[in-house]
Amino acid sequence: MKNIIKILIGLVAVGFVSCDADFENPVTESGFYTSGTADLSNYVSVGNSLTAGYADGALYITGQNNSYPNIMAQQFALAGGGEFTQPLMADNIGGLLSGGNQVFANR
Repeated sequence: MKNIIKILIGLVAVGFVSCDADFENPVTESGFYTSGTADLSNYVSVGNSLTAGYADGALYITGQNNSYPNIMAQQFALAGGGEFTQPLMADNIGGLLSGGNQVFANR
């Protein structure tokens, strides 16, 4: 029974390694993305701190650029979506600032 399992695992591994994906149309080709019947001209995102891009105990520009609403808006734009305006923090530091100087680091 052990040998049969080992042989099956080996065959599955060989099957995964031997697969080769051939794409007829490259993904970067213009016109590849379509919205179908969806109207992507307006996109509104409402949520909590995770939606805003809260990361590493603070809210800062890099986290906001990597937030999932911003990533979705970038994908919608490829399919003909409108502009996504996101209010961004003033700095990329996070934590408590006083006069532009960091007083306390992130938690």
